[in-house]
This record gives sequence, C-alpha cells and structure tokens, in this order.
Amino acid sequence: MRRLAVRYVVRRWHIYTLVGLLGASIVVVSFIVMQAVIREIVLRERQSVHFYAEMLRIFADPMRETDPFLFVLLDYIVPTIAFPVAVTDPQGEPLYPYVQNTLNLGLDSTWSAEEQRQYVRRWIQKMAQEFPPVPVVDARGVELARIYYSTSELVRWIRWIPYVQALLVAALLLVGWWSLGLLRQAEESRLWVAMAKEAAHQLGTPLSSLLGWLELLRQRSAGLELQEILHELGRDIERLQSVAIRFSQIGAQPQLAPEPVAPLIEEVVAYLQRRLPRSKRILIEQELDPAVVAVLNRELFAWAVENLLKNAVEAIERPPGRIRLRLTAAGAVARLEICDNGRGIPSGMQRRIFEPGFTTKRRGWGLGLTLAQRIVEQYHGGRLYLKESIPGSRTVFILEVPLAENPRRTLREGSLP
Repeated sequence: MRRLAVRYVVRRWHIYTLVGLLGASIVVVSFIVMQAVIREIVLRERQSVHFYAEMLRIFADPMRETDPFLFVLLDYIVPTIAFPVAVTDPQGEPLYPYVQNTLNLGLDSTWSAEEQRQYVRRWIQKMAQEFPPVPVVDARGVELARIYYSTSELVRWIRWIPYVQALLVAALLLVGWWSLGLLRQAEESRLWVAMAKEAAHQLGTPLSSLLGWLELLRQRSAGLELQEILHELGRDIERLQSVAIRFSQIGAQPQLAPEPVAPLIEEVVAYLQRRLPRSKRILIEQELDPAVVAVLNRELFAWAVENLLKNAVEAIERPPGRIRLRLTAAGAVARLEICDNGRGIPSGMQRRIFEPGFTTKRRGWGLGLTLAQRIVEQYHGGRLYLKESIPGSRTVFILEVPLAENPRRTLREGSLP
C-alpha cells in the first residue's frame, strides 16, 4: 500500500492560538502560585495573632507568675506584626486606651477618645467581614477578649499581581500581533515591488522589438482589412507599453495631478468593450459626472478601474450581463460605484477578498482586488471597499479618491492634460 503524505500548513491563526495559549498558561500558573503564596502569608499572620492572644491570656492570668522573658519576647514579636490588629472586649467593643490595644490602624493619638473609639469600631467592622476574631480565654474557658485582624498591605499587593500579569501578557500579545501584521505587510510590499519591477523589465525589450516589426508590416502591407488588423495590433502593443509603465511605478511615489475622472473611465471601458466575451452579452452602463476632477495618477488609477471591471466581468456567469458605473462627487471625494449582476460573494468570504492570493476562480492569482486597493489607498489616499454583495444577485464596490480643491481654476490655468 502506498502511503499518503499529509502536508500540514501552518497558518497565522495557528501561531496566534499557540501564543495565546502560552500567555494564558503563564497567567494561570502565576495565579495558582500567587494564591499559594497568599495562603502561606495569611496562615503565618493568623499564627502570629494566635501567639499574640496566648501572650495576652498569660498576662491576664492573676494566678500565674509572669516570666520576665515573656515581656522581652513580646517586645520582639509585636513589631513583626505588619497587619492591622485591634483588641476588644468579649462583645467586640474597643478597649481603652485605644492606641495601646491596636496595631497598624493609623490611629492618631491627638484625636479625642470618642473619635478614636469610632475610628477603631469602623476598622473592627471591616476586619470582622474578612476573618473571624481570635478569642482570648482563661484557663476556665471564659472569654476575656477578642482580637480582630486583617491582611497586610503585602497580601493586598500580591493579589493584584496575576491581574497585572494578565494585562501585560495581553498587551504583549496585541503588540506581537500588530508587529507580525506590519512585518507581513512589509514583506508583501517588497514582494509587490520586486514582481512589478521584474515584470516591467521583462516587458521592455520584446515590446521595443514588436513596435519595430509592426512598423515594417505597416509599410509593406496592403489592403484595408489588414491595415485594420495592424491598427488593433498596434493598440494592443501600446496597451502592453502602458502595462509596463504601470508596473514600473509600483514601489515608487507616483506623480499625482488634478484629472477629470470621467474621460479616464471612458477610455478603460472603450478598451474592454471590444474584448468582452460575446457569450455573456454584457452591457456596460455609464453614468459619469463630467465635472468631477480628482487628484490622480492616470496610469495607476486606470489600472485600478480596469481590475475592478475585469473582476465584474468574470463574476458574470449567465447572460445577459450588466455592469453599471456611476461617478459622482460626494463631499471631498470622487466616488465611483461599480455594480454588476454576477454570482456575488458569499458572506463568509467577503472579509478576505482583498487578501493577496485569495480568489474564488479556478484560474488566477487573486491579486486584482489587492492591487486595486493598494493603488487607491496607498498611492491616492483614497478608499476601496465592498459596499454589498448578494450571492446570485449583485455586487457593489465603491472607489473613492480625493477631489481636486479647485478644479475650475486648475482647468483654466491649463494644469490638466
């Protein structure tokens, strides 16, 4: 039996998922460790409170002779208690003098006795909600006092560490995701530029040769039909020269100038109409405002419109086909709406249509819409987006580029070709 080789393709979401799981694991482990540390600290604090209660019980026993060493031990132990402590009577009322029967409450000795008592009582209410008090009982089991306590500031700070770590990990993941996106865009840009420059270079030499051979054929040929064929052949060679120029401008900052938009669109439509598949019976309707003047690069803008029109033509599967172009001025932008009655784009694929290499066709590189978006948004400062797409009904793309500030003055000064 032949073994089937399984090829596993690593995609970006695989990497994001792996990094996300790693970050979540770090946060969970940190949370577990911090909880263990907090439990250990709280246990030691409770042991200190019990030791303090035992010392108070010994000092309160009148029948027992107090060892002077216990006073020395108490003097060493009490300063190590770094958390709030309050000693009360069996009913939970603060014991006077309040300063001597409390630790780490921030009690001000300059306050009046009533102010100190109310302040300690508020503390006791908060501490009772956190931990049950530790009773001080004598040898007969009679409750002499109660010790209320709370966690230290150290514990409160440690409790926030996992949440701070979670925020930092989330921030690092977001920065990493953003950085990977920038690296991918930079890599795609370098690939675009390299492919475009190489294509322009490869087209240059054969085009020059074709122009020479075409001129010889024109001089030696006779007959109206042959001359018409040579004329169309010449137009196609000029078109190839235009394509070479377009590719050579990728990667460089294009020269932009105020241009009337309608004639450019009409030129693209006129070129494509003679090359439309007759079986689809496609009708291109144009509703173009001749007064719209935008800041454009003629070659690149025409290229973007041509790619959108070709995409619309390829989307039409059943005759009769219909493509509608509508050019208007909308605020500060020239807006071109391209609507076709093609097969449409499924909703699950609409967000990916501008990704390089994405295509729903059996043939093609999936670069037409990506290139058009790059021309419109990066080179013209405009916007190209999918307005709507209803499978089996229609698809509408919107192309927007900035309008010229004062087209009438520009036309009068002769800046437009």
